[in-house]
Amino acid sequence: MKLKHLFTIACTILLFACTTQNPNQVTISGTVTNPIGESVIFSNQDTSYSTTANEDGTFSISFILDSATYLNFRHGVESTAMYVHPGDKIKLTIDTELFDETIKYEGSIKSSFLAKKYLITEENNFFGEVFYLSTTEKYSKVLEDFKTTVITEFCDISDSLFIKNEIAEIDKRIAYFIGRQEKLANYTKDVKTYMWEASKIGWDFNFYTALDSLNSTEFNELLDKYTEAFQSSLNNVTDVAFIVEEKAKIEKTTSSWLKRKIAIDNMPKVGEPALDFTYPDKDGNKFSLASFKGNLIYVDIWATWCGPCKAEIPSLQQLETDYHGKNITFLSVSVDENKDAWIKMIVEKEMGGVQLWADSRDLSDNYAIFSIPRFMLFDANGNVISTDAPKPSSENIRELLDINL
Repeated sequence: MKLKHLFTIACTILLFACTTQNPNQVTISGTVTNPIGESVIFSNQDTSYSTTANEDGTFSISFILDSATYLNFRHGVESTAMYVHPGDKIKLTIDTELFDETIKYEGSIKSSFLAKKYLITEENNFFGEVFYLSTTEKYSKVLEDFKTTVITEFCDISDSLFIKNEIAEIDKRIAYFIGRQEKLANYTKDVKTYMWEASKIGWDFNFYTALDSLNSTEFNELLDKYTEAFQSSLNNVTDVAFIVEEKAKIEKTTSSWLKRKIAIDNMPKVGEPALDFTYPDKDGNKFSLASFKGNLIYVDIWATWCGPCKAEIPSLQQLETDYHGKNITFLSVSVDENKDAWIKMIVEKEMGGVQLWADSRDLSDNYAIFSIPRFMLFDANGNVISTDAPKPSSENIRELLDINL
């Protein structure tokens, strides 16, 4: 009887342990309308939590938090801020076609506040005409009105520390904006007018889209129009020293975009031999892309200071686990300038695969890498499958790997 009684108690304890939820567990569920891929990521500077949305855009994720923290919710190329407490149960809805204008939270009034603050900020162009052409007094009034509007959104929040921190952050931004505007006092009115016009001209030229959509001749013509637009406005400036300096900036900008275009056009295409590179691991042993010929090679270009890069690490590690024993090499190349920071992170996060440190710009130049993370895939013969492969958190990468294994 005693044994039976003890067995019953043990089962009860076990059942209680299995069904009792950690009070610090956060659960975020939601629906993404018009989803862009499957990846849903919640991250801060230290870590990230990711999941995959279903075909209908619904998702759910749970993780443990020891203390309240700001998180970035990211889906597709967009992201937005949240503030999450241990134990929170949050429902999130969003439409990617408008993103911040549509995001709504249930169970997180602070996240709702941050979403509203973002929209208020977006409505105020702090580097618009009032920044360039008004007095500091008038500009300060615009900023104080912005602060007052944001403060009115605290009505449902009782956390004094959160409010204090948010107001401190707003005051810091206001001081920064005013400091920037005060420096304009050193310029004449015609120079400040040019600066205002130049800021608008920049928005009229989408070079990122043009890199892929235009051929080299068309791209050069676009660069000429860009230069002409700035020169037309610059003709109204009388400060000779400023004109010389500004022309140098324009030439530097156009040269940089032209370099990008040439790099993209010269990049190896699908099916062509890869451009090799050789970099050391943390112990100084050198490996090249050709070192892994005979295997499918999935390359991750990243850095320790890159938030989106770090957000992909858990998914990359899971990918490595799921494809362990398969004919594939996972090759990560860091573009960190600080080698010690790179070594520290790969050791602390127990990052697998082959970890290399880029001690030259060969890789970035040959593959037109101007932003990270960037993922590439090469076949067993060393030919290009994709120089812009799906990221680890996307289900598309698994399809691409399976097809080529």
